[in-house]
Amino acid sequence: MMKNNDRRNYVSNLKHAVMNIEEGKAKYDQTMKELLSDRQVLAWILKRFVPEYQNCELEDIEKKYIQSETIMVSKIGVEQGSENIQGISNEDAVQGEATVFYDVLFHVWYPGMNGKQIGMYLNLEAQSDYYPGYPIEPRGIYYAARRLTAQLKRIDKDTNYGSLQKVYSIWLCMGNVPVYEENTVSLYSLNKNDIIGRTKRNEEIYDLMSVLIMRYNDKTELKDKTLQMLQTLSSDRLSKEEKLEKLKNLGMRVDDRIEKGVWKMCNMGDYIEAKAIKKGMEQGIEQGISKGNEQAEIRFVRVQLEKMKRTPEETAELLDLPVGYIQKIADMLQTYAGASDLQIAEKLVDMRM
Repeated sequence: MMKNNDRRNYVSNLKHAVMNIEEGKAKYDQTMKELLSDRQVLAWILKRFVPEYQNCELEDIEKKYIQSETIMVSKIGVEQGSENIQGISNEDAVQGEATVFYDVLFHVWYPGMNGKQIGMYLNLEAQSDYYPGYPIEPRGIYYAARRLTAQLKRIDKDTNYGSLQKVYSIWLCMGNVPVYEENTVSLYSLNKNDIIGRTKRNEEIYDLMSVLIMRYNDKTELKDKTLQMLQTLSSDRLSKEEKLEKLKNLGMRVDDRIEKGVWKMCNMGDYIEAKAIKKGMEQGIEQGISKGNEQAEIRFVRVQLEKMKRTPEETAELLDLPVGYIQKIADMLQTYAGASDLQIAEKLVDMRM
């Protein structure tokens, strides 16, 4: 049976592993935001789903209309008032109201009537939980409204409301979306309805807020190329090579920035797998060492060694567990090839008795 001191060390290591999972989640989320902030990715989204760009060339959107110097990605633990060189903050703080942090925020131009360049702000949010306790739509409207009001630094009799630029709040809902809403994209905008008589107004005057919501899951069969591209970037089922190949087949230009982002995402696949077993690990800590907990850990180690192609040393460092322990599991996976995680766990527990 495991000695008390060994058990304490083992439990301590498990606690460190759970903490690493939380840190991994934050890093994973940050890497996803950075990938989504790539100009090529943004251009694909704008070209496909934002009406103002339907008649624009993809290259023009990427290199001419997206103001790359304004792209702001929220950072982990970002300080209030953090701004880029154009003065766009990744947060909106209003006295008496909660501070809003945007995942990705940037400024663009688009061709209006008679070739006039019109400014617009876009906010992009990656939402892994489709049911956070409220509908996504009101939150999207609120984010758009806060970015709209943030454009006016002061309100007085001389305020020029005509200077307001349109805001898009775009939401990528890519987790626990119900089957009947998978593979859907919805656009919510301000429209004019004449009740008595008819008036003529350019949409640019009043259509100042739009919310765009895309919904899909990792296993959803998608036909739209842009949704496929986004699904590929966020997938936890594909390897780095599979992701890059699929992106190329879709017509994406896989440059160093995209490749590095995909590599980082795949290297954080440990968090993806850990999501499913984290609860079991925590229960194992509370209940003591058990076969169920061993099974979860072996599943985790198996994924690192076989799917992520990590060495025992790399896996040990990731989990903050002894290399010898990871090597023992690796040896058992080879010796008992074809055995389930539970069967390996039972043998491992028996060896400790």
